[in-house]
Amino acid sequence: MAEKVVITGLGCLCGLGLDVSSSWEALVAGINPVKRFSLFDPLDLPNFFGVELPADAQDLFSSHVKQRSRSQMTRATLIAVVVADMAMADAKVDMACLDQTRIGVVVGATGTGYCHGGNEKDEHRILRNMANASASWISLRHKCLGPSFVVSTACSSGAYALCSAYDLVAQGECDIVIAGSADSSINFPDVQGFCSVMALSEDKDFSHACRPFDLRRNGFVLGEGGGMLIVESEAFAAKRNAKVYARLHRPALTSEAYNILSPQPGGVGMAHAMKRALFNAKLQPLDISYINAHGTSTPYNDLYETQAIKAVFGRGAYAIPVSSTKPQTGHCLAGAAGVEAVLCVKALCEGIVPATLNLTEPDPECDLDYVPQKCRRNTMKHIMSNSFAFGGHNGVCIFSTYE
Repeated sequence: MAEKVVITGLGCLCGLGLDVSSSWEALVAGINPVKRFSLFDPLDLPNFFGVELPADAQDLFSSHVKQRSRSQMTRATLIAVVVADMAMADAKVDMACLDQTRIGVVVGATGTGYCHGGNEKDEHRILRNMANASASWISLRHKCLGPSFVVSTACSSGAYALCSAYDLVAQGECDIVIAGSADSSINFPDVQGFCSVMALSEDKDFSHACRPFDLRRNGFVLGEGGGMLIVESEAFAAKRNAKVYARLHRPALTSEAYNILSPQPGGVGMAHAMKRALFNAKLQPLDISYINAHGTSTPYNDLYETQAIKAVFGRGAYAIPVSSTKPQTGHCLAGAAGVEAVLCVKALCEGIVPATLNLTEPDPECDLDYVPQKCRRNTMKHIMSNSFAFGGHNGVCIFSTYE
């Protein structure tokens, strides 16, 4: 029988805050950190705003990572390393007392965020551009000698990382796995690229541009950040007397095989992923207390996700709170599922359903309970978190209270 898998540590860094606590408090307070880009000059790009890390993030990087190592990392890699440090500290993992060959690392990433510059000399180019850099650095820092790798499935990368971690623990390959995702793509080439495929909002009222499920939604708002979780077997957590935040069920991973950018109309592929997640968790649809939607604020994603939820939950869909945290974190791309996993675990522990900011004119076709504007207190037992990515890579995680 597979081991029961639990979460014992959390690390988070996003536009809302420099750690889990500050990020959660800002989320609940309804803080909206969208602003004009400062990491690069957007020039005449139609999208010139997003959610960057707080201004003092550089001080945090400096306090965690020595200058020589920082010079060999991109911002995305630094984020991954720092949130992994946070999660390990939170879980009180003492590597000196463990079999290091049974400690693994799985990081979701789109790459390292390295900007390729013509003929410019960069003595650290190879190290900064290594696709496996984040997992390598985390393994090196914490002396993890078990499996260590990066998974890259665009916006669902964090869900795929958590599924890989689940399997390593449940099948007895690892005692502990550091798992999650991180990304930072706030640079001219990437923003220009997203503009060219008309994915980003070009709303001049940029502080309210991310409007999931709103009739006026017109694209997502880019963010940066990362979230890491310490995943381990229930037995091993008990052995080391660890605090358990939640239970992780095996995430569902499915492919749309429809279109490189668009999900299937009607949310067919999305619904399949959600049904599979329920099956893996041995839960019925109405067991779910809250759905953290992918909710990107793009016209088709929000519509199809709504239709998918209705297909899975039937009339019961109207009784389940559904919300998107992306108006406050921005869309962190590969980092999104990691950040949202941490926020979902916090929501479960605190009994607070996050709100969907900027939802003031609901789309008549998006008619579920999207928790507009203000968080809501609600006792929860099972939370579903959706991640639906470019390329058709779907990942759905379910987190449950630990009993």
